[in-house]
Amino acid sequence: MKSVTRIKTSVNKYSLTSIGLGLSLCLMVMGCTAKNTPLGKEETYRPLDLTELEGELTAKEPETIALNLFGNSEPVEDNFSQEIEVIKQQGFERTLMLTQMNLPDDSIKGQRYRLEFEFDQSTGQWRLTQAETQQSCYRSDDPNRWTVEPCP
Repeated sequence: MKSVTRIKTSVNKYSLTSIGLGLSLCLMVMGCTAKNTPLGKEETYRPLDLTELEGELTAKEPETIALNLFGNSEPVEDNFSQEIEVIKQQGFERTLMLTQMNLPDDSIKGQRYRLEFEFDQSTGQWRLTQAETQQSCYRSDDPNRWTVEPCP
């Protein structure tokens, strides 16, 4: 039984404005957005009601909130993995993606959460402001496709 959690901060790799601008222009010419989807077709996520979540919505680090609310701390067999990636950081706002793969479920292959946070300077704490989810299904036509539809 093994459980792996990786935390990536890849947002720092693309901090040069010129690279970001050049990449954005290139993607626009090709007809894609930064999410690598055709223009006008944003990825769909199912919103989660924050009032229904059990656990603290504030902490010193957003990663702590993400793992406490949605992370798996139980030992899991096979190749289960979970990874947190910073996908956007601007001022006092940060967006994380928590991705869990090879879930011990016969229909759901992966689950991912897109989590938005704001930093409260008065308390020195980060607060979860929005949470959305998607899943990939073992028995779908494309098991690598993310969807909000129930898995067969």
